[in-house]
Amino acid sequence: MGESAGHEAVLEAIRAEGLSGYRWFEGATNHTDVVVIQRTAEGWTVFATDERATPLGRRLFSAENPALDDFLSRLRARNSVAAWQAEHRRAKAARLADSTTDDPPRSDHSPVTAAPVAAAPAESVRYFVREHRIGGQLVPVRLFRRTVAATSTTDELLVDVDEWVADTRGVLDHAIRFLLESDLEEISEDAAHDVFQMAATRTYGPLHRR
Repeated sequence: MGESAGHEAVLEAIRAEGLSGYRWFEGATNHTDVVVIQRTAEGWTVFATDERATPLGRRLFSAENPALDDFLSRLRARNSVAAWQAEHRRAKAARLADSTTDDPPRSDHSPVTAAPVAAAPAESVRYFVREHRIGGQLVPVRLFRRTVAATSTTDELLVDVDEWVADTRGVLDHAIRFLLESDLEEISEDAAHDVFQMAATRTYGPLHRR
């Protein structure tokens, strides 16, 4: 695949998938929360930036096509994180609205009505992380989630940003049933979000939220 063909294939994927938040072969950037690809004297560089425009996960490539592949992979991951964040905010807002909704006032002369039928319990999601010590720091190396619905329980593990596969080996189920033997730790949804961010930037560090 020639250089122009490689460029066009990536740009076509960006257009077709509606991806956003990137800088394409520009010079120095101070943009926040973007994925960047640059041509430098040493080769091709791909990195992401955080909310302070600090470069994260910088990688140098000696050939263009691997750089383009890495750039597109990171950009897709960044957009998955953004979509997850938006859904996370909507779900939190909905839970807050439900918890603060009061019943309308009823006068002493209002007719008494039957109590409403209880709604089915909402789906619940729990997250569990496995951490290893790398470079003297504990960093997440595997993220699991358990989704409990009215009639089913599903255990999965993360393979990329918001891409889950079934936990066919029953690792999470064993961890929950035998806590003292497990190397998994339950974490909050916010901490799981931090792992998603790490996967998106391909940069891993200690979890600061649990």
